[in-house]
Order: sequence, then C-alpha cells, then structure tokens
Amino acid sequence: MGNVGQFFQPPLYWQEFEELCSGLLTEVYDVPNAQQVGRPGQAQYGVDVFGKSPRFGRIGIQCKRLSDLDKNNNPYPGGPITRKFLRDAADEALGFKPDLDMWILATTARRDIKVQGWVEEINEEWEQAGRNRVAIVWTWDECISHLNSYPELQCRYYRDVIQVRAPKDLDDIILRTIAMAFARPAFEVPLHCETSSDFLNALKDTQKALRTGELVDRESRQVIRKAIGGYRELDDAFVRKGLGQIDAHLKLLRKQLEQGRKDGTIASVGDFLDIRQPALARYLDELRQRCLDDLNYILRHAGIPSD
Repeated sequence: MGNVGQFFQPPLYWQEFEELCSGLLTEVYDVPNAQQVGRPGQAQYGVDVFGKSPRFGRIGIQCKRLSDLDKNNNPYPGGPITRKFLRDAADEALGFKPDLDMWILATTARRDIKVQGWVEEINEEWEQAGRNRVAIVWTWDECISHLNSYPELQCRYYRDVIQVRAPKDLDDIILRTIAMAFARPAFEVPLHCETSSDFLNALKDTQKALRTGELVDRESRQVIRKAIGGYRELDDAFVRKGLGQIDAHLKLLRKQLEQGRKDGTIASVGDFLDIRQPALARYLDELRQRCLDDLNYILRHAGIPSD
C-alpha cells in the first residue's frame, strides 16, 4: 500500500524549532534523554540539543532556523548557510564536552548540494585528524522525511496540520504503520523464495510493528516509522480484536518455523527455503495468507485502501 507524505512548514519561532529538533533526536536516533542545552537559544559550543544514543553515541545538534523566506513562505535553498558558517559552527562544536560522536546542523533551509559537499569536506578532515566524530546536516527536507516516518511527532508538533482531533485519527496512523509492516517479501513472494532466517526475521519485525508501532528497515535495522503505540492502543474494539488474532497467527507461524528448523523439516538450500513436508508447506502458506486476508478486511473496515 502506497503512502503519500505530508508537507510541513518550518516552525515560526526558533524556540519551537529547537523543541522539534529535540523530539526528532529522541525518535530518529533512539535518544531517551534528549534535552536542550541550557535555556532555549543558550547554546554551548554550538550545541543546542544533546543526548546519548545506545547505538550512535553522544549526539549534539545546532539548530538554525532561517528567516529568509521566498514568496511561498519556504526557506530559500541554502539560505545564509555558507561554507564559512558551516565550518565555523563545526569547529565550535569541537569544544563541547563530553566529546560528541555525531554533530548535526539542523536547519530550516532546503536541501542544497553545495552544503552536502562541504559536510563531506569536514568529515574527511576529521577522519584524517583521527577524530571519532561525524558531521551531518538536517535540512528541512530531512526534517519533513523524519516527521512523515514518526506520526507521534506529527501529533505533538503539528496536531492542527494533520487534524488529529479524535481517536479515529490516531487509529488511522497506527493502522497505516501496521499495513506498511506487512508490505514485505515475506508476505508477497512464494515461501520457497525466502531463507528460513530471513522469513523468521520478517515475522519478528512484523509482529514488533503490530505490537509496538515500531517498523524497522530489513537491512539497516534502523527504525523507519514509528506510530503511537501498537494495536492494543487502538480505540476501535473490532479492529483491536482482529489485529490480536493476526498477532496470534504470526506467533504460530514463528513457532512452526522454529520447530521445523529444529527437527529438520524446514531448512535453507542455498538462498531458498526448503519445506520438506508438503502438508506443512500448505499449512504455513494458508496461515500467512490468513494474516493478509484478515488485515485487508480490517483496513477496509477502517476505510483505508488495501491491496
């Protein structure tokens, strides 16, 4: 099922932009302790927002909301971000303590290839100097992408824009995330086209999205979308019950697959899944199809387009 992203205007005030960057840092890099440095606008060594990620280490963000807007109220591409400004800001952030593993310049300017090139210059110089640090620029385009991946942030910062005013609106966000979780090869291609480990991981990821609303990328393991809770948070009791049944089907699929790998009835031959008992293969395929059929029925009930 396709998904059309929402466009968001930059915050009107720099205080709001700093608060948004703190929320983005929390969700995008799994930083539970993201916080603004000092009072809003009171940066320390070019860092306005700071936090520590279990995976990426210490991260600092300098927030720069640009005031130069075009006739459509959009920031000019690049705006006043010059090579000198970027380098000065990056150098200033070197003085922040504790040492950062990642420094991000977050800006309301639109994406600019020149700025991207300057960032690569800085990273190359830091690498040559033996600095264990990476520089990144979040333009407003990246911020929009992250907002579309994390509906909870949309609700928090753009409630009026996305018109989340009733439980049904929140149900819609959770259901669309769950639907995206099922749009993967494990539910689209013949079973024998997957390896047992890939299929099992896909089931785990899908079940995690169903239960928590958190969807991860198959290859990078990065969270690519995060809804406001899983199916148990849904207001619609009929939908909640139906998704609970799908959760049970996924649990049974995982159990059968793990048991088959243990007793040798399921194995990987090259890059393909080999189910050596035809009856078991039919059962697994029927169980998988039941998940899809039930999901599509639920989506139609909720007024969401389904495959």
